[in-house]
Amino acid sequence: MNNLKIFFFAFTISISFIFQALADNIIDSNKIKNKVFNFSTEKKDNGMVVQWELDGALLEQYSNEITHITKPKLKVYDIDLVTNINSETATDPSGRMEEIYLKDNVYIHRKMLSTNTPVKMYTSYAIFYVNKNIIETDQDVTIITSDSKTTGTGLSANIKSGLITILSNATRIVRSNNEERTIQGNQMIYNSKTERWIVKDEAANNLKKKITKKVITTFNIK
Repeated sequence: MNNLKIFFFAFTISISFIFQALADNIIDSNKIKNKVFNFSTEKKDNGMVVQWELDGALLEQYSNEITHITKPKLKVYDIDLVTNINSETATDPSGRMEEIYLKDNVYIHRKMLSTNTPVKMYTSYAIFYVNKNIIETDQDVTIITSDSKTTGTGLSANIKSGLITILSNATRIVRSNNEERTIQGNQMIYNSKTERWIVKDEAANNLKKKITKKVITTFNIK
């Protein structure tokens, strides 16, 4: 009986040490390993051409590589194109600039240098897939061009190709000769290179559901 008590006592202590070790690992994984104020960084390709630049008020990188950025200002370059992406905060879950989760007052400014035709996009949450040059959200969006203001719900924008899709509930107000006209559709696609719009009766529900699932998981919102 005494041997059995000693065995259970030793077993209990061992389990306690294991749980404590696991707890310590969880805490350690959330420790900040890098903290930089007013930082600036950039990425160049093999030809030493700058692909993007990133500035921010504060960068905090944890030991599990998750990186949080305060007041990020990302500038993406592509031949004749410059895209500025700003938000209040951003999270890089891998620390490798593959996916950037933008939160609060997300602002995207896309400008072709040769034609000087800027496109401005506003939303509250967005995911930027850096390698694909794609920005997506299921939140309300506003797109402003030189002659129109378009609102809707959900966005999928390919920064490189210039194809910008409002996924549902799209309303476009066009200004021409001091007059305004309103165009509505369940989905609208804007080609920023040709400056032409396509209106569709059917919403892009499947894409919207896919984006919604990712957004909810990422930002923990309902």
